Amino acid sequence: MLKVSDIMVPNPICIATNATVYEAIKMMEKHNIASLIVVDENGIVFGVITAKDIVIKVLAKGLDPNNVKVTEILSRPVTAVEPNVLLKDVINLMIGTGHGHIPVINKTGKVLGIVTIDDVLKYVPELLEYMEIHR
Repeated sequence: MLKVSDIMVPNPICIATNATVYEAIKMMEKHNIASLIVVDENGIVFGVITAKDIVIKVLAKGLDPNNVKVTEILSRPVTAVEPNVLLKDVINLMIGTGHGHIPVINKTGKVLGIVTIDDVLKYVPELLEYMEIHR
């Protein structure tokens, strides 16, 4: 069975808790990604900020991204998993929480990777083909 470690993106882009939303936007643009893991000064996961968070919680309200900290709009509580969790369990977690960006952490809470709904969808054609073959 597939585990999170099999599909996670290792060493994801992270941003510090004291960063502004504007800094987050620039990082997302630079790396062509839709989410950032927010970490504290010890590298422990504090939350996740997504492009959707920025649009709904900052831009739609007419707030200045330079004056809003990422900690003011990030998603909490954090939904995170360890690398040995089964992929099916992460999918159920995504469905249950509505979170499509799940940090992968070690036992101390430090970031190892991230699994997104896009990462999961990459495996759907292969799984469908497997199901067809084994009918």
